[in-house]
Amino acid sequence: MQGHSVISIIRELKKRRIKSPSGNTVWSKRAIETLLANEKYVGDVTVGKTFRNEFPSNKRSVNNGERRKFEMTNSHKPIIQREVFNKVQQEHKKRSNIGIDAGKVVRKNTRYSMKSLVVEKVA
Repeated sequence: MQGHSVISIIRELKKRRIKSPSGNTVWSKRAIETLLANEKYVGDVTVGKTFRNEFPSNKRSVNNGERRKFEMTNSHKPIIQREVFNKVQQEHKKRSNIGIDAGKVVRKNTRYSMKSLVVEKVA
């Protein structure tokens, strides 16, 4: 909400000596991103975000529509206001370099990405 990037949040947590949920002194980017997108902080619950595949693999997979998800709003007391949470989600979406175009995940900009680099083969 104050314009900090995920990296600057990590630096601030380190400066304040706040440990990650796993007890590490350094937070991962993924941990911060997950924390900022967790609907439980506004009192909602989503069940079925992941599922286990059939035996024998039993591998856990992200549910991208293969199974039903169940969402319950206001299931418990929130710790942040929904308006604040929604503004953070909007800011994250605005800053994200990933977008959806015709159902496909695409990068919005490859200016600083190695993906746009064309390498010529030198014999």
